[in-house]
Amino acid sequence: MKHLTIATFAAAALALSSCAAPAASTPAPAPVTAEVTPTTLPAGKFKLTTVSGADITFTLPTPATDPAVKAIEAYRVKTGGAPVSYLVAEVDNRKGTELVNMYQVNVFDAEGTEYTFGDVAQTISAWKPSYTSDYKYVTAAGKVLDDATGSALSSEGTELHNAHIGDADVAEKATMVLVSEATKLPSEFTRVSVQPSGGGEGEDATPAP
Repeated sequence: MKHLTIATFAAAALALSSCAAPAASTPAPAPVTAEVTPTTLPAGKFKLTTVSGADITFTLPTPATDPAVKAIEAYRVKTGGAPVSYLVAEVDNRKGTELVNMYQVNVFDAEGTEYTFGDVAQTISAWKPSYTSDYKYVTAAGKVLDDATGSALSSEGTELHNAHIGDADVAEKATMVLVSEATKLPSEFTRVSVQPSGGGEGEDATPAP
C-alpha cells in the first residue's frame, strides 16, 4: 500500500481550490444624490460692493410711493402707460475706480424665471405722447390728446427723461431708478444679479441688514 506524503496532500488541496468557482463580487452601492434646495433671498433691501469698489444698496421692489419715483409714477398714470415695478438704487462710488450706470439688474425665482430691471429713461420716452404726421398728440395706448395737454405731457416727459439719464462717476454719489415690465414679482428670489457698468458678467447682491 502506497503512503501519501504531506507534499502530495498539499498539491491535491491546491488543485481542488483552483478548480472552485470564484466568489461573486459585491457591486458598489450607487452614490446617493441629495436634492439641492436653492437658497432663498426675501424681497427687501439688498447691498453690493462691486469689483470696482462702488457700494450699491436698493430695495427690491421699491414702492411706487417712494419719493424717487413718485413723479415718474404720476407721469405714467397721466400718459396711460402700463404699470411697472421700480427699483431705486443708491450708488456710492467714492471708493470706486469705474463709472457706474446701473445698466441692468436681473433677478431669479425658485422656478428659474428671470425678471429684468432696466433703464427708466427709455421707459419714460415710451410713455411720452407722439406727435403724428397729421399734427396730433397720441399716447402709446392710442388716445388722441388736445394740443395743450399733449404738448405739456411731451415736455414733462422730456424733462423726466433728461433727469434720469445720469450715472455715478468715480468719487460721486447718485440715486438711480430702474424699471421692470413685470408687475407680479415673487416674495423670494434665488439670485439678484447686478450689471453695474454695462453689459457683461453680473455681480451678486445679498440681503442687507
